[in-house]
Parts: sequence; structure tokens; C-alpha cells
Amino acid sequence: MGQPATAKRLGSHYGVRARTLIMLRWIAVAGQSLAVLFVAYGLHFTIPLAACLAVISASAWLNIFLGFAGPRLSSRRSTLAQLAFDLVQIALLLGLTGGLANPFLLFLGVPVVVAMTALPVRDALLLAALAVLALAALALFARPLPWTPGMEPQIPRLYISGQIAAMMIATGFIAFYVWRVSQEGERMQAALTATEAVLAKEARLSALGGLAAAVAHELGTPLGTIALVAGEMRHALAGDSALAEDAELLVEQAKRCRTILSRLSAPGAAEDPVHARHTLAELLEEIAAPLRASGHVITTSARPKTGCQDDRMPVLRRRPEIMHALGAFAENATDFSRQRVDLAGYWDDNWIEVIICDDGAGFDEKILDRLGEPYVTSRPGGDDHGHGGLGLGVFIAKTLIERTDGVVRLGSSAKLGGAMVRIIWPRPAIEISSAV
Repeated sequence: MGQPATAKRLGSHYGVRARTLIMLRWIAVAGQSLAVLFVAYGLHFTIPLAACLAVISASAWLNIFLGFAGPRLSSRRSTLAQLAFDLVQIALLLGLTGGLANPFLLFLGVPVVVAMTALPVRDALLLAALAVLALAALALFARPLPWTPGMEPQIPRLYISGQIAAMMIATGFIAFYVWRVSQEGERMQAALTATEAVLAKEARLSALGGLAAAVAHELGTPLGTIALVAGEMRHALAGDSALAEDAELLVEQAKRCRTILSRLSAPGAAEDPVHARHTLAELLEEIAAPLRASGHVITTSARPKTGCQDDRMPVLRRRPEIMHALGAFAENATDFSRQRVDLAGYWDDNWIEVIICDDGAGFDEKILDRLGEPYVTSRPGGDDHGHGGLGLGVFIAKTLIERTDGVVRLGSSAKLGGAMVRIIWPRPAIEISSAV
């Protein structure tokens, strides 16, 4: 199965909406203005107010310009340039109000954190390098911290050094944490999108059964008319051998069409691949049938568990989620097996269980606990942590099973020695009735 389009685009598109950056910058302008005015008029500290307001107004003018001229989606370069501007603006404002001694120093790392969520890592690292240069400049050229005249605090250089270290560590940690969360969110979204696409496709295939029945119903009347007219033509042309043969052919073909339509309209026919119900044994056989072309030995079985009071075969609702999920698990087992794959169904009074196992190497113990997460795979090409392949197959199948109130358990097969996938459902969740 090819890589979903959403997954292909993962990590290839960067940038954020221009409106988002503008909104965040307006919040920063409002906060900076209030802080500067409060220090100047509320605390009565001496600060270069005009210079501070000029630096703040630069952000405001940039927002006004972008609001009229900027695109709706900020490109990667535009986003990088705007965040670099914001970082320099914050550094200048800090330099005018105490530099490294300013308690708002942590805000210097905000553009770096935003860059980790909206830009490639290399661009975020460029902003981080710019932040380090800004810290060095603040250490050399910043004005003293605003304070009451004659009572200025004497801040030790060791404390300032600690401020720099804390600033760098905090920014790095927060940026890395936000980046990881962002990446996991994008990967989860891509996997869920692939799941929805698969489910929609299976639902459309399932709906073909109802469509076929509707077509058979609609065509039944005109086909009956054709059969009746053809029969009358056959009797009327009994003396004309050439035309009589054509009339006989029409009758035969009309009968054949009616037989086909009756088979399509039979909702519970076991041989109909889109019927609305099937027994547990039929489900497993339908999953196994296309896999036998691989040359592997694919066996199926279905039987009640010991102590089950009702030994009649369960009849299940035909669910596209279950069909795709079991098919994916069985296909994976076939890919990894040496020669044999076994699909076994069991039931008792409360539960229905399907076990798929193979005679391959089994699941890698290093990633067994995390199999089922998106982008974790045991296929060739993955690393020791399970990354490298697409890794969506098990995640999609597990998600689909959980939508039907089922539970998936992965482990080792005592029967064949390879991997084992065990799926368990409450009987009422998937059963229609019991076969006689």
C-alpha cells in the first residue's frame, strides 16, 4: 500500500497563517506597552521611555503593513524573517531596560519556540544562534536595570551568568518539547487521515451490495417484459428456423440475466462478497482466500471454547472496519512468515476471539510494547526504535478494531513460534445471531 498523501507531505510544508503571527505580535505590543508604561509611571523608575516606545512601535507598524500587504499564509522565509525581527525587537527592548538582569529575559526565547513548531529545525537553530548573539550583546551593551535612584541593586556577575545558562537551557528544553509534541500531533493526524480514507473506501465497497440489490430490483420489471416478448416471438416464429433460433437465444439470455439479478438481490447469500452478514468461519475464509496466491499455507478454523454452552457458529455483522483490519493483520503475517499462517476463531458465551499467527521470526521485543503507534514498524529499514518504515498498517488496523469495541493484543505464538495477533470482541458488539 502506497504512502498516504498526508504522510508524504508531513514535514514538507512549513509556515503559519499570517493572521496568527500578527495576532501574537499585537499581544506582545500590548504587553510590552503596558509593562513599559507601568515601570515609568506606576513605579516611577527612570527609563528611556521614548526609545522603548519607538522599539515597540516598530512591531506595531510591521503588523499594520502585513495586515494590508501580507499573504494569508506566511511562507517559510517570511515566517523566519518575522520571528528574527521579533527576537531582535525583544533584545533591543531588554537592552534598554536592564539587559540580562531584566526578569522578562525569558521572552527572548519565545521566537525560537515558535520556530520549532512552524519551521524546519535548521531555521529554528538559526534563530537559536541569533538568540545567543543577542545574549552576548546584552551582556556587553545593556543599560542598567531601572530602579529607584540611589537604591540600584548590585547584581553579581555570577547571577547574571546563571541567568544566561537558565535562559539557554529553558529555551532549549521548551523548544525541544514543543517540537516533539508538534511532530507527534502531525504524525497522529496523518495516520488518522489515512485511517479515515481506508474506512471510507471499505464502506463504499460494502455499499455496493445495497446498490446491486437496488439495480436488480429496478431491472427486474423491464427484463421480465423482455423475457415475455421473447417467448411470444419464439412461439410465433416456430416455423422459421433462422428467426426461431434468434428468439430462442433471446429467451435463454433473458433467463440468464434474471438468474444473475436474483443472485445479486439475495441479501444473505453466502457466495455474495458484499452480503450483510457472515459466520465467523466464512469471515476467516474470506480473509484467507486472497492470501493463498502467495504460495503460503493459510489455514482457517472456527470452534467454540471449552465450557461454552452454545456451540452454534456465531453470525456476524459485515463490518468494513473488521474486514480491513483482519486483512491487514493477515497480510502482515503472510509477509513475515516462512511458510504457514493460521487464522483461528473461537467463541464462548460472552466473547468472540480471532487469533492470527505465523511461523516467522515474531515481533521484535525492542518495539513490541510500542507496536500500534503510528510510524513504529518492524519492517526492514526501521531502526532499533522501530522508526524508518511507514508503520501505519498496525496502527490503522488497531484503530479500526477499537472502533468496533474490540481489543488487540500482540505477542508470540506458542503454536507456530512466530508472531501472534489476538483480537477480542464482546459478542453483542459484532454478532447478529447464532447459526443453527
